[in-house]
Amino acid sequence: MSITQILLIALVVLILEWVEIWFAYPMVNTPLVLCPIIGLIMGDLNTGIVAGATLQLVFMGAMGIGGTLPADSTLGAVIGTALAISMDRSVEVVLTFAVPIAALGSFLTLLVYIVHGFFNPMVERFCEKGNARGIEWLHFLIAFLSGLPKAIVTFSALALGSGPAEKLISILPDYVSHGLNYATDLIPAVGIALLLRMMWSRKMAVFYFAGFLLAAYLKMPIMGVAAFGIIVAVVLALEERGARLESPAIAKNAEEELFND
Repeated sequence: MSITQILLIALVVLILEWVEIWFAYPMVNTPLVLCPIIGLIMGDLNTGIVAGATLQLVFMGAMGIGGTLPADSTLGAVIGTALAISMDRSVEVVLTFAVPIAALGSFLTLLVYIVHGFFNPMVERFCEKGNARGIEWLHFLIAFLSGLPKAIVTFSALALGSGPAEKLISILPDYVSHGLNYATDLIPAVGIALLLRMMWSRKMAVFYFAGFLLAAYLKMPIMGVAAFGIIVAVVLALEERGARLESPAIAKNAEEELFND
């Protein structure tokens, strides 16, 4: 891995972390976006795309809600993908690095949150004075500072080289390697389960099982199931819109139900 590639990867982390905060979390720092970019920089776009899709499933349910501190999927995806490609290894090796690095990265996220707290008095003063321009510049600065630690850690980890990582992989016994192969298939299901835990509802359960039956028994590919789901969503939205236009009372009740939720 050349120093130019390492600098480009660290720069990508810094820019996307800044964009993530500055533009109110458009989710550009997810594995699905980061890994293909890393693969492109490293000259192996295919592995980057496969790693991005796999890691996205793993970390799909990892969201910071309330006071929770989820694993840092950004660090795990970037460092794991870059190290695996530099060693010419498979996606299973990406998981080997990504999951523990993401877990350790959550401590870095906690440090960033603490640093954010130091700016609260400045925000309060700007609010009291009605200084909107000052708040805007402060938000810009905080967005930049939030990505800086991750960029430094990424650069340091990759500059250290793939040597230590290669030694770690070489000393792993065969049963661990085989276990990682199985984990590659299993962990995405865990990610989906974590996501369902937050989104599950009785109204939506029927669609979940419909998708499962289409894939398991009718052998419909995932893209086909997704297209079918979009059609069902459009039909339901049109029916709901038509019912609201025909009966204002229904629209009023639906609005009240929405606010009650």
